[in-house]
Amino acid sequence: MAIKSFLQPLDKIICPPSLITEARKVKKLPRVAIAGAGSEIVMASAKRAFEEKIMVPVFVGQKNEIFDYAKRLDWNINDFNLVHSESEKESANIAATLCGAGETEILMKGNVHSDVFIKAVITSKNKIRTPNRLIHIFYITPPDGGDGLMISDAAVNIVLSEKSKKKATTIVVDLLRKLGIARPKVAFLSASESIMESMPSTLEARVLCDWSRENISGADFSGPLALDIILSSHAARIKGLNNDKVTGKANGVIVPDIVSGNTLFKSLVYLGAGCAAGLVTGAKVPLILTSRADPPAARLASIALASISQS
Repeated sequence: MAIKSFLQPLDKIICPPSLITEARKVKKLPRVAIAGAGSEIVMASAKRAFEEKIMVPVFVGQKNEIFDYAKRLDWNINDFNLVHSESEKESANIAATLCGAGETEILMKGNVHSDVFIKAVITSKNKIRTPNRLIHIFYITPPDGGDGLMISDAAVNIVLSEKSKKKATTIVVDLLRKLGIARPKVAFLSASESIMESMPSTLEARVLCDWSRENISGADFSGPLALDIILSSHAARIKGLNNDKVTGKANGVIVPDIVSGNTLFKSLVYLGAGCAAGLVTGAKVPLILTSRADPPAARLASIALASISQS
């Protein structure tokens, strides 16, 4: 009971209108290949995204199921492209191939397992894989629709190499700019702001921070930083770091590993009713890797973020 008292109801989660507004600015409406579209929540999310004018769906999956769920939603999908498939593996491969052939611009996971979805992405015959590493990005916004926090990597890579974390930092800065943040502020997370030989994440954060300051212009970086001073100006002031350009004002956080990143992401969602828009970069097209537990608002936000990432 005590733990439940911390939890926020998921129906408080909203897709921020500002994200939809930015997605509508994209010059070409993206076609989204949905792998395994035969699911109520997947179809409802696709319908909402289409009605918001941020994408055109291309359905892949069992034809009868897709039409059945569309009928339940009172949605006439006769004018959309639909490719029938008999299994989740076939659905994932067909959807990935559509993206690899340039027939769709975004690949979205529907009612298929994550491992099946990712395997379809990395299978060379589908021509969607690139030499780049797949890197996951979350953009999590509060229930009042205000400015959010971008986190990488909290879902795909257990531990990114230093080289890949530099790439993740560059991606985060570029995407924050596309969201309208002129000068992004990025923090490198650890458990302390002090350099400690016994805590390797503090050493790596300092290296990444120094590299970013030298190689990425038009943004501010700081690290290592503990979470309290990343989020709270009050905590930063008490610790004597109120003059830091990032503390208490961060737009992005590069995490040391998937455990810290995933914990931060789920804490913001379940304790703060944050809307987590997520996408995977590094393939030929953006990938929307949704979870079965994701609410409709997060799915809509993910489609919007993927669209914005291509602008």
